[in-house]
Amino acid sequence: MATICNHHVLSCMHGLRENRLAQQPALERAGINPAVMENRSQRVHTDQVARLFKTVQETLNDEFMGFTQNSCKVGLFATMAELVSHCSTLGELLEKAVNFYNLVSDDIPMRLSRSRGNAVLSFKMAKPELDPEHFMAEFWLVIWHRFPSWYIGQPIRLQETHFTFGAPQHRDELQIMFPADLQFNSSANRLIFDAQYLDKPLVRSDQELQTFVQNAPADVMTIPGSDSTLEAQIERIISQRHPDRLIFVPIHQMAAELGISSQTLHRRLKESATSYQKIKDNLRREVAIQKLVSERLSVERVAEIVGFTESRSFTRAFKHWTGLTPREYCKREA
Repeated sequence: MATICNHHVLSCMHGLRENRLAQQPALERAGINPAVMENRSQRVHTDQVARLFKTVQETLNDEFMGFTQNSCKVGLFATMAELVSHCSTLGELLEKAVNFYNLVSDDIPMRLSRSRGNAVLSFKMAKPELDPEHFMAEFWLVIWHRFPSWYIGQPIRLQETHFTFGAPQHRDELQIMFPADLQFNSSANRLIFDAQYLDKPLVRSDQELQTFVQNAPADVMTIPGSDSTLEAQIERIISQRHPDRLIFVPIHQMAAELGISSQTLHRRLKESATSYQKIKDNLRREVAIQKLVSERLSVERVAEIVGFTESRSFTRAFKHWTGLTPREYCKREA
């Protein structure tokens, strides 16, 4: 599981601020401690950010999250997904999706074209002044890279990504989000990739699509293929060690299981802006939320499952992670 810079967490709540709605309840519902917002350099887990995006959309009943002149009712993405599920190839999917959104909204006009052996998926924000930090433009690019990649079962290798705005302070983050040549101050926002991808068959089942839509936008928050990262490997090892609870081994033992030295593991995690402790805390938090909210287990039982010897320590840790105690969090979700 990856992390996302604080910029996108703060920017996504622009619509709440414009409508004079409180941000703290949205952060708490997403499991994000509001205190972390005071640190611009703080990074937030993708699962938390996905819950925050969904909370903002549901609060505003707007999948465009307040960044356009007209709202896009929650459920439109699901309708589009159902429409394109009958397509055979990626090219057919993109053509139908572009036509669909252009039909129902004038706020983000889209276009699919071919140029010199490349496919070009482009769009402009009709009212860019409503997206002052370019959050929606970036998020729309993310969606239309990750959703098609997911549908064909492989990451689409981008050749270029264009933005209508100048290079922002979080340019390095964009380079991670869109591993390609980045072009700024362009005439349109664009994803450019080999046109051969348009002939790729769609490989997902109706059940997989239903799950994807139910989880949205969680499954577009990570780069396709990122489940092979070192962080994901560590999470997978921990999760599979025992069927009923999390068991954490010392870092030197984890390094040995990965076939590398402790020093190499430390260095590679640091290069990825994380640590073994952060990975453990992220996994504990996500499992705890799942067990508390979805399975409605007791605080004492959840504490045991995620590796705490007594519930008071777990409660303190949970409040540090989310800003709420386990019982307060469950009450808010009820």
